Formats: sequence, C-alpha cells, structure tokens
Amino acid sequence: MPCENPTELEKERIQNFYLACRHLLDGGTIPAICVQRSFEEAMSGFMMEETWRPTHISQEALSEVVHGTHTNIQRAHGVVGDRLDRYDRTIEVLSGPEKKFDEWWEFYRKHDSTVLITKTEHAVDKRFSFEDLVPLPVETDLFKRGGFSFRFRKKHELKWAKSELEKLKCLGTTE
Repeated sequence: MPCENPTELEKERIQNFYLACRHLLDGGTIPAICVQRSFEEAMSGFMMEETWRPTHISQEALSEVVHGTHTNIQRAHGVVGDRLDRYDRTIEVLSGPEKKFDEWWEFYRKHDSTVLITKTEHAVDKRFSFEDLVPLPVETDLFKRGGFSFRFRKKHELKWAKSELEKLKCLGTTE
C-alpha cells in the first residue's frame, strides 16, 4: 500500500502538491472549499483503500447491520475523540504552519479515519467517545472502501457483526 510507506519520490511529489495548495489557499485565488476538495481528492487517489478507513462502529449501527440494513450505515469523520471533520482537517493542514511531509501526513491520516454510525446518528451530529464504540479489528479488511460507501459482505461483515452483537448482549451493554 503506497500510503503505508511512501517512497522518497512520492513524498517529494505530494509535498510539492501540498505546497501548491497552500499557496492557492493563501492567495485566495481559488475558494477554500475548492482547494480543500482538490487536496482531499488527490490524497484519496494516493491512499486508495486506506481512504476513510473505519476504525469503530456504534452499537446502534452494529444492531442495524444485523437486524436492519447496512444501507442505513455511513462513515463519519470527526465524531469521536479529537478527530477533526474532513474540511477542518484539510484546512488545518493547508493553512497552519508549513510542515515537512512526514509531519503533516501523520496528522492527515489520523483524521482521515472514520467511524461507522447510522444515518440517524449522523443527522443529529451525535458525538461519541471511543468507549461508546465497538472497535473494528485492525488486521481485517472489514468495511473497506467501496466507492463512496463501504463493502458489505454477508460472509465477512455480517458474520463479524452478529458475533460482536452477541458478545455485547452477553455483557449486557445492548438490548
């Protein structure tokens, strides 16, 4: 995966793009939202499968996966801990102090992580703590990127969700 261990050439090219976007943002030549989207699209192209990687799922979303429909689940940025939403993350990278690639890249990737929540939870701008959420196993490919959404496979995501929901019921932390 290129974004896991970028080569020096990749770092140099992306750093040049970062500097160009900072210059565009600073000069006001292009509206901030356009610069933000452009930068995010380029980073998404580089990160590929790692873009918007979910790290946790809400209990309500877990229940919806098992008892409802996975189409009522979506990825959300900036709803847990100190993670920023996409716009704020990118604007901070592009307008804060100029940094070397490795400095801003780690920050960008941390805040690119998402949480799976229900569309209802997203609509009311619900905030979560990590303790309120079920962590997704890091070593698996559960809920990986699938276009603007995520992949849902009965043999993988549904099987895992049923197992996790059963564990939560045994612990008495869900209905």
